Amino acid sequence: MAGSDRRQDPSELSIKDAREQWLAKQTGKTDRTQSAYDRRTRLFIQWCENEEITTVGELSPFLIDQFDLWIRNRYDSDSTIRGRLQTNKQLLDYIDGLGIHDAPLADAIDVPVLDRQQASNQTRLRTDDATALLAHYRDDLATFGSPEHAFLELAWFTGARVGSLRALDLGDYEPDEHRIRFQHRPDSGTGLKNKQAGERYVGLSDDVCDALDAYIARERSDKWDDHGRRPLFCSRQGRVSFTTLRAWSYLGTQPCVYGPCPHERDPATCEYRERNHSSKCPSSRSPHQIRTGSITWQLDQGLPPETVAARVNATPRVIREFYDVAEDDEAFQERRSHVADQLDDHDDEDSP
Repeated sequence: MAGSDRRQDPSELSIKDAREQWLAKQTGKTDRTQSAYDRRTRLFIQWCENEEITTVGELSPFLIDQFDLWIRNRYDSDSTIRGRLQTNKQLLDYIDGLGIHDAPLADAIDVPVLDRQQASNQTRLRTDDATALLAHYRDDLATFGSPEHAFLELAWFTGARVGSLRALDLGDYEPDEHRIRFQHRPDSGTGLKNKQAGERYVGLSDDVCDALDAYIARERSDKWDDHGRRPLFCSRQGRVSFTTLRAWSYLGTQPCVYGPCPHERDPATCEYRERNHSSKCPSSRSPHQIRTGSITWQLDQGLPPETVAARVNATPRVIREFYDVAEDDEAFQERRSHVADQLDDHDDEDSP
């Protein structure tokens, strides 16, 4: 009988049940997006529990405004605050649709509008740093073809998302054709962010192929994943985790790899050189920051935004709005004065 009453009076629906119902409707999203939604809306559940609020009928615009302030006081990053508020605003839009409250709850969430610099994440791997790192790896026999080197070469040259790089199988790399193929395989755990629209070939340079060849021959564990596939980036346990790829990224972009530490630390004893602490290095860069730097670099080489968008699986509008920013005015002028003759002689413009 209680269940019947709840259906007749939606105000008695628990906030936890409302959240579960909303999450269940997000079936069109990728696994990673659904995971992010689950993680971010847990914050709303936590806040409601702290305030001893249990049903959607107890919510009010005033209380939601307090939740908004709670999120802002909890995080320092504008982009992090934006992401958490934006997701919870979607949850509240769903609750508003139940027709319980006179005033919309979602309107009490004030999602920050990031300026162009904030939105484009200016903390990126800069071209000078990437060039110095890659030059070191290519000349150093001890680290040539290492996981950090192979990942950096491919991530920098393609500008691909970390999820797309993790999704690659050994057979997706075609060394004779100098190209890599990104494929959407959601049924075996590696869907692409933009699904079939994210499928594409990207041409590779000789340097990238040389690094991948060395990695495959000397470093890659020849294992199968849980779905019977052979991952390109593979550990002794199978397909590498996102955590492992991030560790390769952080360790592989530290400036002490090729020169003196800019933070006056001794690399031999610095804890930042340890995998579990590598992200704490102020100069290390995440996979997303490699992608951001790569996109800017590709534009600076003279590639049109439409070409870069196709390579990195973004829209030309996003490329123009958030990435088409030279590192300084001189670089901007140079971008327009030459073509990308050093970037990619093997790209197939007719490939999907």
